[in-house]
Amino acid sequence: MEMERDLLKPCMIQTPQGFTVKYKNRLLYSKYNPSKSINTIIQNLTILPGSVILCISPALNYGIPELFKKLPENSIILGVEIDEELYKLSKSDPLSQLEGYKNFKLLCKDELEKLPSLLSEENGGKYRRCLRIDFSSASAFNSEYYDSLTKACQEAIGQFWKNRITLVKFGRRYAKNIFTNLRLLPESHCPIKVSKPILVVGAGESAEESLKALSGHREKFFILSVDAVLQTLKSLNIRTDAVICEEAQDIIAGAFTGSKNQCEYFFVSTSSNPNVTKLCPEKNIFYSTRYAKTLFLEKLKTKEIIPDFIPPLGSVGLSAIEIALKIRKSEEIPVFVTGLDFSYSRGKSHVKDSFHDKKRRSCNNRITGLDAFSSCFNPDSKAFIDKNKNTFYTTSALTSYAELFRYKFSKTENLFDVGKSGIPLGIKKVDFKYFLNDSESNFPYENAITKERKINKKERIIEYLKEEKEALLKLKAIFTGKTKLSEKEMLLKIKELLSEREYLYLHFPDGYKLDLTQDFLNRIRIEIDYFLKIIK
Repeated sequence: MEMERDLLKPCMIQTPQGFTVKYKNRLLYSKYNPSKSINTIIQNLTILPGSVILCISPALNYGIPELFKKLPENSIILGVEIDEELYKLSKSDPLSQLEGYKNFKLLCKDELEKLPSLLSEENGGKYRRCLRIDFSSASAFNSEYYDSLTKACQEAIGQFWKNRITLVKFGRRYAKNIFTNLRLLPESHCPIKVSKPILVVGAGESAEESLKALSGHREKFFILSVDAVLQTLKSLNIRTDAVICEEAQDIIAGAFTGSKNQCEYFFVSTSSNPNVTKLCPEKNIFYSTRYAKTLFLEKLKTKEIIPDFIPPLGSVGLSAIEIALKIRKSEEIPVFVTGLDFSYSRGKSHVKDSFHDKKRRSCNNRITGLDAFSSCFNPDSKAFIDKNKNTFYTTSALTSYAELFRYKFSKTENLFDVGKSGIPLGIKKVDFKYFLNDSESNFPYENAITKERKINKKERIIEYLKEEKEALLKLKAIFTGKTKLSEKEMLLKIKELLSEREYLYLHFPDGYKLDLTQDFLNRIRIEIDYFLKIIK
């Protein structure tokens, strides 16, 4: 009976210097001095500001009071325990009086599943790193889970700062494109539903073989291609049904050169490059990406000006999958994936005749050859054996996209991989010819946009732009001294006007939060004139 109790319930045992715990035939602390080991670890720790500290299996919570004495600013301590019995033990332990500590929370298994997402969404620049400390030997009971959780938390925090780098470089352009594209929204095409098999075509090498195999079966599929592969399809005399463009930079317009009539629909982000969205306004089907968590974007969505958000996936190929799954009539309709290799063979980087392939070949000279060897021999490249047992090359960025694909789409019904090269995607590999069937044509949503609704949307957009212009002019008047206010009133009014206009500072290196210091406001003053010229 005693053995069974040891196996099923944690058993506290008195030692000369406190309690230890016996659980599953294992002592979780030393039987001589239970708290010495963890206190020594904490004593030798150097903790930097902005740390999320994961206390793995805290059990009797030894060491946590000592840890709080070393806790720097913008840091938090999280107790991590997925074993139900040990969670109850830590929760009920009176020794550390944990409820007295504001920056501590003990998390159970259900809460831990959501932790990486919360760290990603709620960071706001507060957290910069994740530190793991094993508080008892109970961490060995679920070591793989804790390893995975730690890695996920580190990546979630790191993703915020990676996004910040992107926003510093492109944040202003995203906002500029949104304001420019707003005028095209009323002219855009209504959303569609597709009742035939969907083939998503990326710009990886595997698309070559898949597209050749499509010969004679083209009409059986709804083809959704990424922008870079549009010219490849043209060279093969394959007219795509839809192309997706998410790129905000001017360079992507070259992918549509001589090819704007190669498709029926343009799936374009509201932050896409206007040189693309202006090509055929009536073909545009807009979608929105929440590239940052801002009231500016939420206001546009609340006013029903921009369409629903899709997750910020970082890759146009991943966005194409997300859209394909949204436009299919039902989950029974198969979606096939090719060209999403997230890797390349030696001497290549994209599918033949794609925009990037043609651009590279146009620069061919005695120094720069036809083959793109630089892509597989740069410092970040690494070799691996692909899903067809060949040597391919990838980078840390491409690998992270592949991991995101597996995390997000691996359990999706009727999503199949027909590409024969590249990183395994975690979905079933098939030959899409076996899935051919008679198909219906596309049909619009039941709430298709009528002429009246287009007029209403245009009126809402005009009203919104008018409000923004007035708000920016008010800010400018305050900054230039035309509006006379006391210093306190001035700062309150500036804060009020800037709270819903993060686009004025989001691209600053320190723009992840509003700062009312003079240097920060001076930079905002310059941005006001820039956006007034765009909004007009």
